[in-house]
Amino acid sequence: MTPERWQKVDEVLQGALDRSPAERAAFLSEACLDDEELQRETSSLIQAFDEAGDFIEEPAIARDALVIISDHDQRLGSEIGPYEIIGRIGGGGMSDIYLARDPRLDRLVALKILPAYFVSDGERLRRFQVEARAASALNHTNIVTIYEVGQAEGIHFIAAEYIDGPTIRERIKAEDLSLGEVLEVAAQMMCGLTAAHTAGIIHRDIKPENIMQRHDGVVKILDFGIAKLLEPSSDISASTIRTQTEVGTLLGTISYMSPEQVRGLNVDPRTDIWSCGVLLYEMLAQLRPFDGQTQADTVVAILQRESPPLFGVEPHPDPLLRQIQAVVSKALRKEPVERYQTAADLRADLEKIRRELERGNLSANQAVINSQINVKELQGLKLRADAPRPRHQIWIAIVSVVLFAAIVTAAFLANHFKSSHNATAASKPYLQMSEPEQMAFVAAQEQRIANMMGDRPARLNDDAIRAIKRHVDRYAARQNSSKLKPGEEDLRTAYARARPQIPVIAQAFAARRIPVVIGVYLPMVESAYQPCYENKIGAKGLFQFLPATAEQYGVTRADMCDVQKMAPAAAHYIADRMAELGDDSQSMTLVLLSYNRGPDDVRESLRRLREIDANYERNFWTLFANRDKLDQSFQNESAGYVPDFFAAAIIGENPDVFDLQMPALSSFATGASGK
Repeated sequence: MTPERWQKVDEVLQGALDRSPAERAAFLSEACLDDEELQRETSSLIQAFDEAGDFIEEPAIARDALVIISDHDQRLGSEIGPYEIIGRIGGGGMSDIYLARDPRLDRLVALKILPAYFVSDGERLRRFQVEARAASALNHTNIVTIYEVGQAEGIHFIAAEYIDGPTIRERIKAEDLSLGEVLEVAAQMMCGLTAAHTAGIIHRDIKPENIMQRHDGVVKILDFGIAKLLEPSSDISASTIRTQTEVGTLLGTISYMSPEQVRGLNVDPRTDIWSCGVLLYEMLAQLRPFDGQTQADTVVAILQRESPPLFGVEPHPDPLLRQIQAVVSKALRKEPVERYQTAADLRADLEKIRRELERGNLSANQAVINSQINVKELQGLKLRADAPRPRHQIWIAIVSVVLFAAIVTAAFLANHFKSSHNATAASKPYLQMSEPEQMAFVAAQEQRIANMMGDRPARLNDDAIRAIKRHVDRYAARQNSSKLKPGEEDLRTAYARARPQIPVIAQAFAARRIPVVIGVYLPMVESAYQPCYENKIGAKGLFQFLPATAEQYGVTRADMCDVQKMAPAAAHYIADRMAELGDDSQSMTLVLLSYNRGPDDVRESLRRLREIDANYERNFWTLFANRDKLDQSFQNESAGYVPDFFAAAIIGENPDVFDLQMPALSSFATGASGK
C-alpha cells in the first residue's frame, strides 16, 4: 500500500470513528463514493476497532491499522505451511481469514490466521488457541469442520472447510429470507449448538456473521474464538479443557449478548439460547431487538427493556405468528431460568411450528402465510387485516352473519329442552346429580380449568374424566360433617382457609407469568391450605417444600410457614419447570406432575413413552393413558396427582354446587394479572 493510499484510509477511518455507530454507514458511503476497496478496507478496520474497543480490551487498532492492511497485501500468492493463499475473505480484530488451496488433497479451505504481530499479545493468542481446541473437539454437520490446527514460521493458523455460501448477515441484508427458511436456519443452528453444549462448549458469540448457509441449504456455525469450555462431566471427553473467562471480563458482540454476559458474570449454555433468540428476532423483523446509538445504550436496553413486539402487535391476532412470538419471547427472557433450558427444547418448538405451517393448521391467514412468504411481508399483515374491505366483501360478510344468526337460532330452538335439562343438572348440588350428570359436569368444568391454564387444552377421554370424578367424589363426600372419617375436616372449612392467602399467592404467580389458577389450587392438593402443615417426610408449608428445596429458593427453615415468602418461592420453582417443560395448557399438566414427581422423572417417563409411540401427545393425560407401561410409583401415586388438582379447582370454581358458601376462589385473585 502506498503512503498516499494509507493516508486516505487513515483519514476516512478517523472520520468514521469520530461518529456514532449509527452514523458511520452514511459517512462511509459519502466519503468513499465509488471506491469499493477503500470502503471495504475501512469497514474492516472499524469492525476490528469495535471488537477490540473499550468494552473488551485496549484498542490496538489505531496503531496497527497500517501494518494490518500491508500484511493483507503481502500474503496474497504466498504459502503458509502447505496452504497456498488465494485471497482474503474476511476477518476482524483478532484474526484474518483467507481462501486457500490445499494441494495435498486439491481442495479449497478457509485459513484463519493470527497475524504475527499479534502473537506477542497473550490474550489474543489464548483466544485463538481456545477456538482451536473448542472447534476441533466438535464433529457435527452444522458446525464448521476443522481440518488442521498448526503453526508455520511463527504464524498460528486454523484450516477449516470452506463454506460456499452467504452469511446470515448477508441474507438479512438481501431481504430475501422466507419464513420457512428462517425456521429451517434456526432449527439447524439448534442442532449444532446441542452438539456443542453436549460436548461442554458454549459459543458465546452467536450472531449473523458467525452463521453461514451453504448453497445446498446446510447451516454452519463458525468462529469459536471466545468459546467457553465447561468442566467435563462424566459423559464429556476428558480431552475437553476447562478455560474459564474471568468474572467481570466482557467478550462478545454487545447486541447479541445475554444479560448475564453483559454483566460479566459466569455463563452457561442458556447464554447461547439468548443470542439465538436475538438472531431469530432479527431474521424475522429485519432489525435487532436491543440496539442503541452507543454500546452503553445497547447494554441498558438488554438489561432493562423488553424487545418491541416482533410483528408490530403483541399478542398477534394470527395464531401462527402468536406462537412464533411466544418462542422468541421465551428465548429472550432476562432470567436464564425462564428461558429455554436447552437448544433441543427450542428446536422442538420451532419444528412443531414448521410442521403446523406446512400442514396449514395454525394460521388464520392460510392464503397469505405459508413457508414461502418473505418475512418482510409479515410486518404488514395486521395492517392489511385492518384495511378497508372492498364493497363486495362487506356484502358477503353481512350475508354470512345473517345466515349464521339463523343457524344459531334454529339450533337454539331445536335444543331448547335438552339444554335446559343440562343447565338444571349443572346448577343443582353435585350430590343430587345423577351419575351421567356428574360426568357431564366434570367434563365441562375440566375444559374450563384447562383453558385457565393456557392455550391448547387437551380433549380428555372418559377414562381421564372418570379419574378426575373420583377425586371430586372424594372431596364432595366431605360436605357432610357427620360422615367425616377420623382426621378429616369438612370441605367448607378447608376452602375458607384459602381466602386470605389467595391475594399473596396470585401476586407471586402473576409476577412469574404463571397461570394464577395453578397457585390458587396447588395448596389444596399439597396442604389443604394449612400454612404450617408438615408431612411425614419433612415437607412443610403451604406448598410442601422440603427444607433443602426451600433454602435453594431463598427460604430458610424458620420461614417455611410464612406464606409471604413461600408463595414467591413456589412460583419461582414452577417457573423453572415451565422453562423446561413448556407453558401451554398441555405442558402445564406436565409441570404439575413434575411438582409431585420431579422434572427428571417426568422427562424419563416421556422418553419411555416416545420409545413406544413417537407421535404421542406431550401431556400428562397421555402418560395417564399409558400408565400400565410406566413404573409402580407412577401408577400408585403420580397418576392421581393431576386429576386431584383438577378436582380441587373444579370445586373451588363452583362453590354453589358444593355448598362452600363463598365466591369462587379465583375471584380473590382480582388485581393479579396472570394467564
